[in-house]
Amino acid sequence: MRLGRSGLAGRVGPDYTTGPLRPRLPDRPAIGYNLDDTPWSDRQQESAVPPRRQADALVIGGGIIGLLIARALHQKGLTVIVLDRDQPGRQASWAAAGIVGDAAPWDPSPPALLHRRSVALYPTLAAALRAETGLDIEYTTPGWLIPALSPDEAQALHQQAVQGQAAGYDLAFVQGAELRALEPALGERVIGALLLPGGQVDNRRLVRVVEIALRQADVPIVSGAGVLAIRQQGGRVTGVHTLLGDFSAPVVVNAAGSWAGQIAGCAPPVPVVPQRGQILALRQGPIPLRRVVQKIGDPYLVPRLDGRIVVGATREYVGYDASLTAGGVAWLLQSALDLVPSLAEAPLVELWTGFRPMSPDGLPIIGPAALDGLYYATGHGPNGIGTAPATAEIVAALVTGAPSPIPLEPFSPFRFGEKGAPAPKGH
Repeated sequence: MRLGRSGLAGRVGPDYTTGPLRPRLPDRPAIGYNLDDTPWSDRQQESAVPPRRQADALVIGGGIIGLLIARALHQKGLTVIVLDRDQPGRQASWAAAGIVGDAAPWDPSPPALLHRRSVALYPTLAAALRAETGLDIEYTTPGWLIPALSPDEAQALHQQAVQGQAAGYDLAFVQGAELRALEPALGERVIGALLLPGGQVDNRRLVRVVEIALRQADVPIVSGAGVLAIRQQGGRVTGVHTLLGDFSAPVVVNAAGSWAGQIAGCAPPVPVVPQRGQILALRQGPIPLRRVVQKIGDPYLVPRLDGRIVVGATREYVGYDASLTAGGVAWLLQSALDLVPSLAEAPLVELWTGFRPMSPDGLPIIGPAALDGLYYATGHGPNGIGTAPATAEIVAALVTGAPSPIPLEPFSPFRFGEKGAPAPKGH
């Protein structure tokens, strides 16, 4: 094991940033870029000199939400520039597990609708990105298991299944031989599970493929352009001031993740703070895991097509301390072994940390700000990958004057008051 060169805050393990992930699909080549042979250092050098400084819209943040917003705005006919403090997709989006699913399909609340809308959009997004780039984001839907490790948990999950089935939803409570047939790798401590539709996307492939799609569409992505302040005149946004100088546009979208609240001139303030997540990856054991397994309140186990299992994640408010801790790693490993004991002999192939952008109430912050032309799309916490397609659709609709596909009141930037709200505390 070695320290990997990466834009991530903390990471130990093989360096997946320049090595091959999977062969490039042959049906249509990625023009100028592909997943296998374009070093990140070359991309950073290429985007260090901005090709232009004026556009119809500026998107702050090159994570998956910012990248998909830029793509959606470009498809609406706007010229767009993406400004990233680091390298695109190298923070929370790279650190995530990529779970895509709807844990409560009967829930009519706007947060649940945001998930549900994204789940509905993912198949179309995967097909469109393949058509645009010839590359596969490895979106798969083998199902999603929520395990029960106690009689009380089993009873609660069984009741959810009964209620969901009565309402016509595709879910089931499984136990005994049926559970072992579905997931032979699960240990004896798992006495039952709720089986839901859903699956995962390889989030690292996703952000790289969307980046490639944008570059092929001549959408500039400027690395090292940390945004310091919003520029405005007469109550209307005019652009941003960055470490690389000024950029101008009548529309600015703050999708800067856990750094969104550090940009001066945002009104109302963005009360988003980082939540550290420690995550690790194991090589699959002798009995491979077939589905996403996510215990209520974590941990989750996500089997990748490349033979790894992603295990996460801790939830810690420690600022931007990217340390991996003995206690955090021990909890992840023990949690994985509780669910899949055969992983005891699995090689540990990677350890890393990431910073989730957390709002005080745990809900995303999506919508127009006080300044005309300024929009927020941040605070998605651990659900950024899962809710990114719908978030991009919403922001593109708002910018172009179209109605939002779901109600936005619970996500309003003004719900915390003009001075924001206290940041979440504790672990």
